[in-house]
Amino acid sequence: MLDADRIKEAEKNTQQYIQDSLLFIKKTEMPQHVHFFMKNAETSILTAKTLYEISTNINKKQTLALADEFETYLWVIVSAYYTMFYAALALLAKNEIKTGDKIVHKVVADTLITKFLQNKKLAKLLENYEETKETALQITGTEQKAQTLIENFEHERHKRHKIQYEIGTTAKQNLAKTSLQRAEEFMAEIRRILKEHK
Repeated sequence: MLDADRIKEAEKNTQQYIQDSLLFIKKTEMPQHVHFFMKNAETSILTAKTLYEISTNINKKQTLALADEFETYLWVIVSAYYTMFYAALALLAKNEIKTGDKIVHKVVADTLITKFLQNKKLAKLLENYEETKETALQITGTEQKAQTLIENFEHERHKRHKIQYEIGTTAKQNLAKTSLQRAEEFMAEIRRILKEHK
């Protein structure tokens, strides 16, 4: 669960990003880019799944003439993260939000927290997907789901950085599998939101 300090940090950072022209609000041309970002997200999840399958399936390795010990778990994690990243960019674009070119991963993470968790916009959008109408208890549950999705995005952003720059090739299969599952869940939720709110 994101703690209050992390939420406050994200809010402060987001205001600074706007002042520093690293984040732009009410960019009416951005919704036309949603398809582009979602296509990148789709390609990234397909890449992650394919790399995971190659890494875990001896028959695939043999078909591709790869050594039995060949694995690409690092790139599964990176591709899974980029699935979430591009889906998040699509969500921002749909809401007329544009990022600048610098520290974009941090900007996206902080903006998700500020605009879609703290302001409960994502929670309200997710509420529309519930098949049955229930009382405030469901709203709380929906808000929890929104928080979980954003926490997963934040966790994968940090893990991608750690794996890519600190651990290198020591990435393990279980980290890759977790990343892939989180990316699939995040992508599914963003797809539903974008589909419902055309």
